[in-house]
Amino acid sequence: MSTTNYVTQGQLLHTTYAMIALTSVFVVARVVTRFLRPRRLIVEDVLVTLSFVFFIAMSVLYIVVTPAIFRISVALTDPALQYATMLDDALFVTQIFFANTMIFWFVLWSVKFSLLALYKRLLNGVGNKTYAGVWWGVFVFCVVTLIGCIVSNIESCQSMHAWWTPGECSTARDVRAQIASLYYAFAVDVLSDLMIMFLPLRLIWNLQMPRAQKLSVGALFCTGFVCILFSIIRVVQIGGKASNSSTPSSSWLALWASVEGSIAVIIGCCPAFAALYRPPHSTQKVSYDARGYMKHSSSNSSAPTSPSIHMKSMSSNNSAPRNPALRKNSLHRDLERRGSGSQEELAEYKGGGIYVTKTFDTHDEGPGENPR
Repeated sequence: MSTTNYVTQGQLLHTTYAMIALTSVFVVARVVTRFLRPRRLIVEDVLVTLSFVFFIAMSVLYIVVTPAIFRISVALTDPALQYATMLDDALFVTQIFFANTMIFWFVLWSVKFSLLALYKRLLNGVGNKTYAGVWWGVFVFCVVTLIGCIVSNIESCQSMHAWWTPGECSTARDVRAQIASLYYAFAVDVLSDLMIMFLPLRLIWNLQMPRAQKLSVGALFCTGFVCILFSIIRVVQIGGKASNSSTPSSSWLALWASVEGSIAVIIGCCPAFAALYRPPHSTQKVSYDARGYMKHSSSNSSAPTSPSIHMKSMSSNNSAPRNPALRKNSLHRDLERRGSGSQEELAEYKGGGIYVTKTFDTHDEGPGENPR
């Protein structure tokens, strides 16, 4: 790695601390969201947590190695400032960057796999073999490219012995290999992000929901563009500072790895917050029978549980006078008041629907009297 520095030691440390604090806020907010809407632990929760653990490990290692980076840089500017443990510091820096380069990719790819796990749950409800095949294709691509990143990092030096020997990983071949590894990781990172973002878009568009809601859900899945933007900034800044004759700056690599890793973990946390913005809806489940009638929950004791007509119980007029004339007069008054011997009423019930009630009245007719 190059000892040229484009940031100060304080700037690098303060940026790393800030990224740790910002990322921790989003991870804690995701955990709180899970407690507000409790459910069983799912795969994407584990993967996002794993990416956060990788990010913290990477950041801590950069914090630990930062003083050594700047001690070596100062010592190389003036031979009089060289110190006895300088080679030990150089080996320590090399070891940290060898490990952190791969940890950085583990951060990014853990987030990718968490999003793929989320999409897998969505696709399981669709049952479309085409979608499933595309998902497996993207998953295999991510696995293969991650292995490629690891191999390219190992091949950045001519041998493992050169990796662990200060000053031996700086030949022209090693410089070209390190620059190639940087651009290869950038290319597959951006390409996999694009594949993951576009994977669910057609599925979202076919959902039965308002167009505005579709756009909002699609925008949530397209937050990966933010990660792509920072990836572009990182590779331009690092690759632009390096040249065909020099390797990337160690401090510059550490700075942009902390920034992009933080953004990646934050993006991985975002889908969990979607549940907080769901529009309110009725908790009553509505279903329909084979004839198209709406079924109502059985928990509503005052509501009918079937589409049948509800009828009031029949009651006989036992208090009617026994005198035939009085009974006839009572019958006339009842008919004048009701207008008919039966009636239908519309009654509302607590379920919000309407059902029909029928009332029947029976009257006794005296001997020799004709019923009306």
